[in-house]
Amino acid sequence: MPFPKKNTAIISFFFLLFASNILVSQSTPNPCSFSQINCGEGPKNTLYNSFFSNAILYASPGNSMPFWFAFGDSVTGIIDTTGTYNFSLSKVSGPGDIQGNSGTTTGYYSYLDNISFSDFGNYEVDVNVSGYPGSFVGKLKFIVPPEKDFCDVSNFGGCDSAGGNQILAIPEFSNVVPVDEVMPIMVGLVDSNTGLLDSTFTGTIEVDKLSGPGELYGILSMTGGPWFNFNYLQFNEEGLYTIRFFEENIGQYKDGLLDLEVIETANGLMIFPFSELEVYPNPFDDEIVITSKKGLNGIRVIFSNSLGQKVFENNISNSINKIKIDTRELNLGVYFVTVIDSQFSKITTYKLVK
Repeated sequence: MPFPKKNTAIISFFFLLFASNILVSQSTPNPCSFSQINCGEGPKNTLYNSFFSNAILYASPGNSMPFWFAFGDSVTGIIDTTGTYNFSLSKVSGPGDIQGNSGTTTGYYSYLDNISFSDFGNYEVDVNVSGYPGSFVGKLKFIVPPEKDFCDVSNFGGCDSAGGNQILAIPEFSNVVPVDEVMPIMVGLVDSNTGLLDSTFTGTIEVDKLSGPGELYGILSMTGGPWFNFNYLQFNEEGLYTIRFFEENIGQYKDGLLDLEVIETANGLMIFPFSELEVYPNPFDDEIVITSKKGLNGIRVIFSNSLGQKVFENNISNSINKIKIDTRELNLGVYFVTVIDSQFSKITTYKLVK
């Protein structure tokens, strides 16, 4: 279950993975070296990981992304830096196998940077810890989605096996995202002359911030291919940003640049500035409410689950000020509400949790 938004300044470090100028397989810097990380000496009663949750929406089969473990205090949120541990994964159940090196190096924090799964589906996984006083086994659920065929994504213009020379990054929903919320971005290698996507690419793609007022955090690299869905990119301050996607072997391919707008929210209430739309509550239970003082005429609402499957869509053609979406039959998990305002040609997506 996500941490309360009011604790973002303290808690957001649980899943910070910042870009580094030194490339070591994937982006695996020390989380405590950054300003938002709260580290020190304290109780060791909670196992933290990069995703701030025990239910993890992971990469598609064959692809990996780096994530870390550390122990800390559940009350203060302080990561303890005095212990040394070794973390390893073992599958309890699931349709396929865990691939890669399932054990970490020893330290107060440790990364797993080449874990992938052989088949899509849900996996129950134990996190085995050595070095912790007494016995400790953490439990995680990995949700591994089926691979999405980017050849059918219109922005990429189809596929080819002839190779590519430039990285292209396209927001899955919108280039507008709230502070500290997920910005899913599709990334592939294309031929700059034909616009065709390389369906044979394998490698490691990293992302960092070129400009913007705050910090870019989340899962900042992925390995595998032929394309990637970066589904844990977030920003900690509102403003305009330019981010860069680049291949691990710097200079081999032209970087992909992407301009984004990050907007502010408050108390689980999302405000779309272009039409004064409000979406609440977050987290939600039985219903989602969308309101606008200017009226909802011309607004299109799309509600999708974490796998990108549409669960609700409504085109509003009258001048009502409020609609309610019945969510009682939805499973617990992460959802995305995309609001399209045709009058202002704006698209914004927000992450909700049930």
